[in-house]
Amino acid sequence: MQTKNMYKCSKFLIPFVLIVMVSLNSLAQLKLPHAQIFANINYATPSSSAFKDANNGGIGAEAGAGVGLGSTMLLATAGYQTFGNTLNNLAGNLHVTSVKGGIRHYFLLGRIFVMGNVGTAIQSYSKSAITGNNLLTEFGAGFRLFGLEIQATQTNWKQPIDVAASNAYNIKFGYSFKL
Repeated sequence: MQTKNMYKCSKFLIPFVLIVMVSLNSLAQLKLPHAQIFANINYATPSSSAFKDANNGGIGAEAGAGVGLGSTMLLATAGYQTFGNTLNNLAGNLHVTSVKGGIRHYFLLGRIFVMGNVGTAIQSYSKSAITGNNLLTEFGAGFRLFGLEIQATQTNWKQPIDVAASNAYNIKFGYSFKL
């Protein structure tokens, strides 16, 4: 009699345990949505010869926010950068306001990331009325630890003055925190 009750109980208990184990495993695989905000300062140096002839390195800052699932985030960023002019550039210092949207993917426990952005570069010069609004692309990689971030990126856009292309290498240092 006891063996028969044990058999009935095991017919119910084994499927129940399997269902619970599968459910817990599936729940562990579920990626919860998350968000973060960030801000950084940056230094950029012209990387194309035409841009180097017209401008020196520049400093700037940017801030943004992102939302995502798992290890991939969609980002929105706004920033400002100013580049000093060389003697060959009579238009003056270049001022760039950028508005970008992009994607960031994290690796190795969320410490290393690769990123890509596309947006607009709103440009003006300190000694000229020339302005421009051109496509901006940016790609790079970074490292995040305890909210501190360091990034290395390359940004590309077209200036409104007669310069073939503006390519700049950027080093960015900042802070981000998850919400």
